[in-house]
Amino acid sequence: MIACEGNCCRITGAVTVDSVGTLLRELQPQFAKDVDTLDFSGVDAADSAALTLVFSAMRQARQAGRTLACTGLPASFSTLAELYGVSELLPA
Repeated sequence: MIACEGNCCRITGAVTVDSVGTLLRELQPQFAKDVDTLDFSGVDAADSAALTLVFSAMRQARQAGRTLACTGLPASFSTLAELYGVSELLPA
């Protein structure tokens, strides 16, 4: 689930292959509304699809002329990013 307020969207629940498509569709219109921060502190489960969400959101923010910041990334995000060799690409 995504809840947006101001320039920040908070993602809660699972970010998995089963949910990432819906999450991406929910996020897309938010980038036209000046969103530049994703808060992952409410995520309780994540798989490799979570990286897809982050990188897709980065691309959408860049297309809107903004740089994306991510807060509250679970340790599993970093572990997955290291496993796939993309940890240096994750936004701060």
